[in-house]
Amino acid sequence: MKTPLRIVRIACATAVAVLALTACDDQGKARDERDTAVAYVKAINDRDVPALVKLSPPGNEGAEQAARELVGTQGGRGLRVDDVRVGHEFGPDTADARLRATDSEGRPFSETLTLTRRGGTWYVALGTAPGSTPKSPAQTSRP
Repeated sequence: MKTPLRIVRIACATAVAVLALTACDDQGKARDERDTAVAYVKAINDRDVPALVKLSPPGNEGAEQAARELVGTQGGRGLRVDDVRVGHEFGPDTADARLRATDSEGRPFSETLTLTRRGGTWYVALGTAPGSTPKSPAQTSRP
């Protein structure tokens, strides 16, 4: 027969394990900017569209399409992250992560990601925020 103290110990250990497993949920909570950038590279390497979508802010329009395009053009290259440099030029809740990586054939790869923080969670800016007005690219006229 289990003693009450042993039951309490088991319950506490179970509670700690559950808390540890839920500390980093599917929406990226508890990941810093660098970890978010590395998760982005992993999702691209794995050609994992759902993982990329989970890295985008919840509710962003066009995130799935953007993720599919990224996987189509960059997926499966076997990127190995060499360096991530994070800057906060536009405030504490917006960051740019400058990735430097090498692909499986030794070729260099670099990309700058725009990251946003919502509720303490860092996201890769894929798609557009709900209700935002789409902006057209800047145009220049040729002489």
